[in-house]
Amino acid sequence: MVLAVMAIMMAAAVEIASFQAQREREAELIFRGQQYVEGIRLYRQKYGRLPMRMKELWEAEPRVLRKKWDDPITGSDKWGVIFQGQEGQEIRPGRGGVGGRRPTPTRTPVFERDREDDGEKVGPIIGVHSLSTDTSIKVYEGRTQYNEWKFILKDLPSGRGGDDGRSRRTRTPQTGNTPRPTGTPQY
Repeated sequence: MVLAVMAIMMAAAVEIASFQAQREREAELIFRGQQYVEGIRLYRQKYGRLPMRMKELWEAEPRVLRKKWDDPITGSDKWGVIFQGQEGQEIRPGRGGVGGRRPTPTRTPVFERDREDDGEKVGPIIGVHSLSTDTSIKVYEGRTQYNEWKFILKDLPSGRGGDDGRSRRTRTPQTGNTPRPTGTPQY
């Protein structure tokens, strides 16, 4: 009887430890994904453009990533790459930027992404995701599969020095009135 109780307790302890280890790998995936996003941001800040290959992030001098991070879920150094124009980002014709006055259809941009260079797809990289299709314990941004957890640089410029093309005048929610710019006389 004592052996049966001990076996049940051991099985429960192993399952709890496995569950906790999975939660820790998920937290590590979020941390590492955000490290890649920060590396992309620093790369763009330093070189004035988005990296075209993951290799550029690892080899940039001065460094933009502390190291080449492995995906903690798969245990591999391979990540899914998210290119500019994917994930519902709007492409402005002629500029390759995000945003703009008139909405254009979401489409795959014409970059060198379809050409492979040493087995790696090429194009302006804005993020990464895990290649694992396993179901997660945690729900991250409404997603329950690791390959759907997208880590994307969100503050992309529109190609106009940060102006997204929208008017500075906005409607105030309290009154519905349009505020006037500072310094304009009101009659």
